[in-house]
Amino acid sequence: MHFWHTNNRWRILAFLCLLIAAVISFCVYRLFVPSIAQLRQECLQAANAGQWKSVEAIATRWIRIAPNSGEPRMQLGESLFRQRKFQPALACYRSVPQTAPEAESAAISLMELQFGPLNEPIDGAITCRQLLARNPHSKVARQRLIFFLALTLQRTELVHQIRSAIESDSEPIEAYVYLFMVDSLMFSNGIEANSRWLRGDPNSELFEVAQAIFVAEMLDFNISLDDLAAAQAARRDAARKEEVLQKLLAKYPHNAELLAYTIQKLIQVGDVTAVVKLLAEATVECETDSRFWRYKGWVHVQRGELVDAQASYRRAIELNPLDWVTRHMLADVLQQELRFDEVKALRELTVRGRKLHNALRNAPSARDVPRDLLVELSEFSASCGDEQASGALRKRIEQDRGR
Repeated sequence: MHFWHTNNRWRILAFLCLLIAAVISFCVYRLFVPSIAQLRQECLQAANAGQWKSVEAIATRWIRIAPNSGEPRMQLGESLFRQRKFQPALACYRSVPQTAPEAESAAISLMELQFGPLNEPIDGAITCRQLLARNPHSKVARQRLIFFLALTLQRTELVHQIRSAIESDSEPIEAYVYLFMVDSLMFSNGIEANSRWLRGDPNSELFEVAQAIFVAEMLDFNISLDDLAAAQAARRDAARKEEVLQKLLAKYPHNAELLAYTIQKLIQVGDVTAVVKLLAEATVECETDSRFWRYKGWVHVQRGELVDAQASYRRAIELNPLDWVTRHMLADVLQQELRFDEVKALRELTVRGRKLHNALRNAPSARDVPRDLLVELSEFSASCGDEQASGALRKRIEQDRGR
């Protein structure tokens, strides 16, 4: 009995010692290891003061005590970005757990780095698509991806993304302008952007072709016959431009943009044989590009194959309901068949489409189109049977007016 009491006293004494040690350890921990709330506050204060090296140090300590939290990793990524440590910032944003509430913000910061200082737009587009796979309603990812596709003349994918954005109610307002202007996209920064991306990826067919097409389009658009010296200089540049484009076409014989640009020029001089030859180079993907059906229709017209021409033109309009150029060409075919009612309707849409095209091209930017032009674009879309674009744009206009 005495042995049991002695043993029990030792157990109680050991328990008390452990308890005291635990209390001391806790006090020491609280004394020397700050709480998450403290670290958060310190990060905020240092960031507000622009002390990014301090933010980096504090966020690093925060990650040690909260390794599964996305918040300190976002703070660390921001501090690294501010210090122009772009690659470490990239790795930091990628380390944010996908289950963390900050995962979407991390993806957005990641794409900003890729499209921006890292000059890795292809990876930026991949990040956009990954984010949209998780959240189809992400307006930031939609806008970034749509702009990149437009700026690199990836027209088929651009239309797909715009339609998907409209379905998910995440489309930027400029998407409607791109949709209408898809066959004649022009950007004041198109040459500069693709040149910059090409420097980062010198073997890129995408950037090399987009850059060349923008140069060619700008030269075509800016030739002025009123200024003789300017016209002569432009013609000299145009001659070099044709040489560059021919070399690119030899290098990339199946590139849709090079084929489309070259075919359009051949159509202007009426070279049927050359157009047929280039159409044979078009890939399967071009079957969903309305321009190639328009070119095919033109060939049929030159051969007197009016039924086939009409079918090709209607297929082009089916793929791109807002295509007023093809409607004009279809009207010419139907005129020969004396189908005057349909011709009249097509001519009216052609006039409206041309007028709208010129007005949109003269707008400050695709994001700053006057409201009356957007209303006209919505009404034109409805007249062309594109209820998706018309209805969604009308809804956006009403929402903006409500604000």
